[in-house]
Amino acid sequence: MVSTSKHPNIKLFTFSEVKEFSGIPGNYNVKIHKKSRYIDENRCTGCGLCTRKCPIKVPNEFDRGIGERNAIYIPFPQAIPKIAIIDKSICIDCKNCQRTCLAEAINFEMASEDINLKVGAIIIATGWDEYPIMKNNEYKYGIYPDVITQIDLERMLSPVGPTGGHVYRISDGKVPKTVAMIQCVGSRSLKGNPYCSGVCCNVALKNAQLLKQEYPDMEIVIFYIDMRTWDKRNEEYYRKAREAGIMMIRGKVGDIRKDPISKKIKVTASSTLTNDFITMDTDLIVLSTGMNPSKKTAKIVEILGIAKDANGFLSEIHGCLKPQETNNMGIYICGCAAGPKNIPYSVSTALAAASKASTLLSKETINQELIIAEVNENLCMACRRCEKICNYMAIRVNGANIAEIDDLKCKGCGVCVSSCPARAIDLKYYRDKQIIEEIKGICSILVDYKEEYVESVELIMKKIEELAPYQT
Repeated sequence: MVSTSKHPNIKLFTFSEVKEFSGIPGNYNVKIHKKSRYIDENRCTGCGLCTRKCPIKVPNEFDRGIGERNAIYIPFPQAIPKIAIIDKSICIDCKNCQRTCLAEAINFEMASEDINLKVGAIIIATGWDEYPIMKNNEYKYGIYPDVITQIDLERMLSPVGPTGGHVYRISDGKVPKTVAMIQCVGSRSLKGNPYCSGVCCNVALKNAQLLKQEYPDMEIVIFYIDMRTWDKRNEEYYRKAREAGIMMIRGKVGDIRKDPISKKIKVTASSTLTNDFITMDTDLIVLSTGMNPSKKTAKIVEILGIAKDANGFLSEIHGCLKPQETNNMGIYICGCAAGPKNIPYSVSTALAAASKASTLLSKETINQELIIAEVNENLCMACRRCEKICNYMAIRVNGANIAEIDDLKCKGCGVCVSSCPARAIDLKYYRDKQIIEEIKGICSILVDYKEEYVESVELIMKKIEELAPYQT
């Protein structure tokens, strides 16, 4: 991230979002809305002195509410650029930070601004959001303080986290002796997401081993449906977790309840391997939540005019042959914007997307296939069937109620041709009239070739002549 911020050919716009988009591949117009930090980025040194003088304390979103932040704060320890932000929704305008800042970087009158850019290609890497477990209160998350998620645990285990790398129960501050991890929370479920999030099993194994290293006597139990350690050397990692004494129980947790006397959480689950019901007392429960498309993904789809799948992730043209390309030439996707991925897979897709973008921009001109759809304006009745069925969003009905084809988006698949009830759309170089002439040519060759074909050929030619008046 530091190298990115210092690269002479990279402009980094943080605390910003895309507002408008237009143009064609190689010449896109993008409007970026840069929000005001109320901090002069050219003056702020990231010393953090202003944050220590702020009297306002609120739960820190980055630390999952376990730690606190001020009204003026640096988003997270490794933030690039390391510049403070003022949260005006809770700021009381005491001006303590402004009086403290030696660089005189704080400006309460600073306004947001819009920046217009011209770009040749776009790579979307909008990431992911955690499955909204609070929405369903699944496994009493948000009700019992000692029920946390793997991300909460990650922040606790971090040396620069709110607990300095130590794990304790939120309710009483004691180190837990028994920890239960529940897999597939929000994944592989008709009530949540039907898909597997891919990384949850490995995250649970990693954090379980970190806990074992810190607390060797801690008892750790992982409840799972299927342990999917599919990536390179992860099966070996799973075996090491078993050797470390981490218990694995194949089964779903049905219910958890807190004992009012012992303050422990009672877990009831079924074991599909032994066909038994299991009940155990735990001090801490860690939920392995699924991966959802980021909240901004839907907005990006609307602004850029690209497709998304049934689960809300961005859609590629072909999962195997064109996994980084979208239905809009010059716009590429990578990482978890296209679906759940681990870090190595995300990095490889990012490199692939960068390669695609550089290939497009390295040429002076764009070579476009000429086999594309065309509309006969005299026949089009603006039924919008072609607009709805086009996978590449290359057809739009204009203000004159005539379908228009975007030549750069159209891939010549012909779906619109077969769906048009008025037969107003043809495929260039594959028009109906051309096909009919080809059939006539083939039939004339057959007549010359063998006499027994004459009767069949004459019948075909007659049918073609009957259809001819309906052709465009």
